[in-house]
Amino acid sequence: MKTILKSERILWNGQWQSGAMIIEAGKLTGFTQDPQLLAEAVDYGSQRIIPGIFDTHNHGTHGYGLSGQVSADPQVQKPIVRHYLKALGSQGVTSIFPTCAVSMIRSVSEVADEDNEGADIVGIHSEGPWLNRVGEKGIRTGWPEVSLATAKQMVADGQGKLKLVALAPEIPGIDPIIDYFLSEGVTLAYAHSDCTYDEAMAAYARGLSVATHTGNVMTGLHHRDIGGLGAALNHENVECEVICDGLHISLEMLKLYFKLKDPSRFMMISDCSGMAGAPIGQYKGWYPGMIISITPEGFCLSDTGRLCGSSKPVLYGIGNLVEKLGMPMSTVSRMASLNPAKKYGLADRKGSLEVGKDADCVVITDDYQAVATYVRGRKVYDCQTDTDLFNPEFYREMRIEENA
Repeated sequence: MKTILKSERILWNGQWQSGAMIIEAGKLTGFTQDPQLLAEAVDYGSQRIIPGIFDTHNHGTHGYGLSGQVSADPQVQKPIVRHYLKALGSQGVTSIFPTCAVSMIRSVSEVADEDNEGADIVGIHSEGPWLNRVGEKGIRTGWPEVSLATAKQMVADGQGKLKLVALAPEIPGIDPIIDYFLSEGVTLAYAHSDCTYDEAMAAYARGLSVATHTGNVMTGLHHRDIGGLGAALNHENVECEVICDGLHISLEMLKLYFKLKDPSRFMMISDCSGMAGAPIGQYKGWYPGMIISITPEGFCLSDTGRLCGSSKPVLYGIGNLVEKLGMPMSTVSRMASLNPAKKYGLADRKGSLEVGKDADCVVITDDYQAVATYVRGRKVYDCQTDTDLFNPEFYREMRIEENA
């Protein structure tokens, strides 16, 4: 079956083109300006078509959370994952590393093998469980036992799909776990760490190669020790995750990031939680006793005032960089799609719109809302019909005003 998508603005091969993409068997097979083929196309007018977003750090959305206090029952976990994948389509996400609790790795792996109606699971990300620094206004709670058996169970549960683990390299006894994950081909990220610059650089020399949400919950820039942030920006072989919601990192600091390090070494992430998409208000958190507030500015805050993930998707960050920082869409799209595809060995089929790659794309409005999302040529989101994707149980169980 052939599908043809037409627009006056398609980011084809990294350049804006007017015409139509031809999709066959889930792959992009050509670009055309032939009047006969254009007449057969699904016409998106002047709305932009860009590569589908590849989010490597995303804990949940639309009331479906994969981290925190989650049921251990696979029969409960798996429907959550399926709904989560469908909801991601509304944010233009076509490839995803679900960032899940250790107890959910097996369920996520098994759902990845299904024929899902939503984003493609192309790997699994575990942020922790061995983390240290909590950041501004955080409360230190320590970390779980540093157990090689736990690391081995994570890899076994992932069934070859555990691609990324984030950890604090200064935690006592963590070195054997670092060595084990690397021996299994798992990429390691520097995360939630109190390391100095020299200590962070030593961790990268040991084999860590990604900076988790660069700038957040790591030691910052100081004129006598430029800390974990300085190490991430200074190390030429480290890829930097970056949240571009303008809340986690100011736009001025983002501008500085891209002056210090080439944008080709950044991967845009959302770090969204299951609270993403929730209305302004107070909610029960993912951990006992926690209260989360969604503010009018878009902050997702704990009761101590600490940032708890983002409520804004990568697509919102794309709008920030293009509209507020004046960056070219071609550069920003690579940060959101092609750069992570390259890092994780998927660039032969993901990350850009060109012949031979999967037909993963999102049609967006001028205010950066998804109109339609296609995964391997199949429309998995349509703004006209998919109008109620938020988890109804979330409102009943989590919203404080309704449970008071």
